[in-house]
Amino acid sequence: FILKMVRPIFRKLLWTYAIVTLGRLLSDVPRKITPDDPKKIRSLLMYDGVCNLCNGFVNFVADHDTQRNVIFGAQQDHMKLLQKVGAPTDLSTLVLIQGDQFYLYSDAALRTFALIDQPYRSLSMAYIVPE
Repeated sequence: FILKMVRPIFRKLLWTYAIVTLGRLLSDVPRKITPDDPKKIRSLLMYDGVCNLCNGFVNFVADHDTQRNVIFGAQQDHMKLLQKVGAPTDLSTLVLIQGDQFYLYSDAALRTFALIDQPYRSLSMAYIVPE
């Protein structure tokens, strides 16, 4: 009889603990993929200046980056910089350059989300999902 009463309570406690633990792990993701000091390590987001989708993303980031952590540039205007860091120059994706590292595709987008304001910073939690 007592076991029947305790089992549902234990199950709820276990689920609560699991959800809280997962929340704590996920809340650390934006900090782990953001430079230690975003003001010292510049984040340059290079985009295809002709692509409407890219321009829309850049406008969205600019509107939600009140601390101005992200600097934007069209890839067409910065080919030498892309070559210098070893990034592709074929205009096929966004390129995020942080220091001497560069990131492409979803890595670039999710790391960019980690630099902007909440609630959009929370989208960077998707970084833990494997490609």
